[in-house]
Amino acid sequence: MTTDAPTTDLTRPGAVDLTTATDVEAVVDHARNTYAAAVVADTAGWEDGDRRRLEDLGFRGGDPRGAAVRTLDLTIADDGTPTRLLDNPALASLNGEHARFAERRGDIARYLPDVSVWTGIPERPTAADWDDVRALLGPGAVFGVGASAVLPEGWHAVEGSGGVQLTGEDIEGAPDPEAVELTPDDVPEILELIARTKPGPFLPRTIELGRYVGVRREGRLIAMAGERLHPPGWTEISAVCTDADFRGQGLGRRLVLDVAHGIRARGETPLMHAAAGNTGAIGLYQHLGFRLRERGAPRFVRVP
Repeated sequence: MTTDAPTTDLTRPGAVDLTTATDVEAVVDHARNTYAAAVVADTAGWEDGDRRRLEDLGFRGGDPRGAAVRTLDLTIADDGTPTRLLDNPALASLNGEHARFAERRGDIARYLPDVSVWTGIPERPTAADWDDVRALLGPGAVFGVGASAVLPEGWHAVEGSGGVQLTGEDIEGAPDPEAVELTPDDVPEILELIARTKPGPFLPRTIELGRYVGVRREGRLIAMAGERLHPPGWTEISAVCTDADFRGQGLGRRLVLDVAHGIRARGETPLMHAAAGNTGAIGLYQHLGFRLRERGAPRFVRVP
């Protein structure tokens, strides 16, 4: 589990009622539903019986802060891998590294409208959550939901939409000598390249989400890639595109590996998303070593 992951803290005796495990279970369930990566309890001064209640729920000791600390890791997915936060990478990002870019209503979070189109909703949305989605996004807005979200009556998935998620646990990456760092000053030219190549949404402040690199030929930006979503321990590689006049030279592959190298240097793991119908891009990413993730296929829903 990453040490910088967002956590729910039970930091003092009496923070919850341990006469029964009910309150602790409620805290854990809320943390899991809203994509916190862990629940931490500093049990200094607690009775041994109360500590055992935490351990019965899966809390374990050994945290660097001392033997009294108990931590429940919530990153483990159904397949046993530490990838559960990728089931809803937007919410995991907005409740963690990208909290400064969040606009919220209740437990619903979306990126500021000039930053990104992604919205994060809890794993098991309540009726109040769906009302908050409608109020925050407005009728007609389209957003992604995870595999376990049950749509209420009158809400429907957008036909023909969908995507895949790929994880790069085995990707090491490599710096590219032709890659140059892109800055906010480059955004007008980036938007022109995005308009020509259509890799997906890129907004005026998307560049603030992470590191973006490009290739220039004769002063002209002809290819780019960069970082977008940032769940704890992971970084998404996005906006991979090459001008039509320069395709077939391996520029997209090289820039993906350059960005992946920077992600690895931080001790994180790269991931990617692609439209389900974009078989060319999916094949390229798999050839580089990315693996399709079974639970990483979002559905897209339109607000009625």
